[in-house]
Amino acid sequence: MKKTILTLVAFMLVMGMTQCKKEQTTTNVNPADDGETVYITMKVADGGGKHIVYPGTGAVVYGDGDKIYVGNNGHYVGTLTYANGAFSGYISNPSTTDYLHFYFMGGKTPATAPTAGSTTSFTVDISDQSSKLPVLSYGHSNTKYIDGTTAYTCMLENKCGLVKFVPTTPNSSTISISGMKTTATINFASGNEGIDPVDAAGTVTLYSVSDTEKWAILLPQGEVVSPTVNVGNYACTMTSTITTIPEVTTNMYHTTGIRVRVPGQFRVRLSEEKKVYFSPGNLQYIGSAATPYWKFADNQLEYLGDSQNEQGEDPNIDRDRFGWGTSGWNNGNLYYQPYNRNYNTENESRGYGPTDGNGNYWLSLTGDYVNADWGVYNPISNGGNQAGLWRTPTEGEWRGLVSNNSWGLSQVDGLNGLIVLPIDWVLPDGLNFTPGATSSYSTNIYDSDQWALMEANGAIFLYAYSYSTLWSNWYGMYWSASHYNSRRDNANYMNITSYEASVNSGYRNNAYCVRLIQDVE
Repeated sequence: MKKTILTLVAFMLVMGMTQCKKEQTTTNVNPADDGETVYITMKVADGGGKHIVYPGTGAVVYGDGDKIYVGNNGHYVGTLTYANGAFSGYISNPSTTDYLHFYFMGGKTPATAPTAGSTTSFTVDISDQSSKLPVLSYGHSNTKYIDGTTAYTCMLENKCGLVKFVPTTPNSSTISISGMKTTATINFASGNEGIDPVDAAGTVTLYSVSDTEKWAILLPQGEVVSPTVNVGNYACTMTSTITTIPEVTTNMYHTTGIRVRVPGQFRVRLSEEKKVYFSPGNLQYIGSAATPYWKFADNQLEYLGDSQNEQGEDPNIDRDRFGWGTSGWNNGNLYYQPYNRNYNTENESRGYGPTDGNGNYWLSLTGDYVNADWGVYNPISNGGNQAGLWRTPTEGEWRGLVSNNSWGLSQVDGLNGLIVLPIDWVLPDGLNFTPGATSSYSTNIYDSDQWALMEANGAIFLYAYSYSTLWSNWYGMYWSASHYNSRRDNANYMNITSYEASVNSGYRNNAYCVRLIQDVE
């Protein structure tokens, strides 16, 4: 005997601190001739529309192709597909000892296609949210499935949170958050819950509303999370001054915005709109480790001091000042290890940087010799840990930095140096900034808390590693990737003193700092 059951389920989902809206519904079920297959139609009260999560309200509407997976008696029994304002499809062998369980996964598909009657669980990955916000929701019929019953009620409850992120610096690049739960198990045998987050950490690519407003669907985290923010290939760890993500629970809806620190963008070409990011600190070689490695300083104010220069070529010393082209790549010249420090004579200076073996030393850390660049050749442990993500600015890019961006000589937490402001700079409330060299050192003085505000808005700081208590006697040098055209024993560097920021040249065996950049994609 054929039975007819009609269920109208409203799937307008609101992510809030309360449960989703309830709608009383009825359902029509039409068994096939075999008596084991049931056809279900679930009409959607909002009339349809494409599947999208509206960040402003948390509302969800549906579009053709969206699917609801149905469970019963501990296993998957069928799929309902959305078209023309309704979900419909077949389920097989429903048991009268259990409810009908409904799982919506916001356009995401199972890692492995389920089989009706045998699949008890599958996983779904919500890591890529760049083009559409998924939503994981679950609900079951108000009563157990009963042959002949013509009316059921159902409520879908979101098993995730909708969270707003606000970049501290306007940024149009793709932003992702690492260290989050990104996989859930749809467990048909788990009763009334059904969606279980997997503890393994992953990366969520955020959905962009604008340069300053990003959103993500997050699974319950179970604890306060201090994640890593990735901007393009750029990886910068959130610091203690940046808001962490609180515990996310079912139906949580954060609208105030969690601040995400992203790097500022800088123009570094005189004739082009080329933009770059700067690394979050100066480059360091940790020679004291059992296995030496490269890293960025933990913050922009960290430096290792002059003791490294008193140790000669001891390979076990941690360093953040290097001879030119000492990436560790055998570039054909005498000195290429980060600890090479023969700086006594002019002739020894020619032993640094690449050579073609025919007496040609007029070669830059680019092209066929790009591996002589520290950032190209080496993975940086806290900068993506992959070779080729970073590079050293060229002479022209250092010149472009001070020509295209506002800068000023400054003192930060007692350390002298140069502050450069990014594109779209916003000065924090209550602070002042004087650009240029003239008198700026007497006004651009910031304590650690004030600098945290400047840095959060994208400012970079290039410290002067050698200075006295007098403002008139300090300097800092930062290598470029460019050789010096007039002398084969020289290379160009960024020069910061108490009265200027300029590009000069110096012997290649000098111990200068390295600050790496990354192209904005």
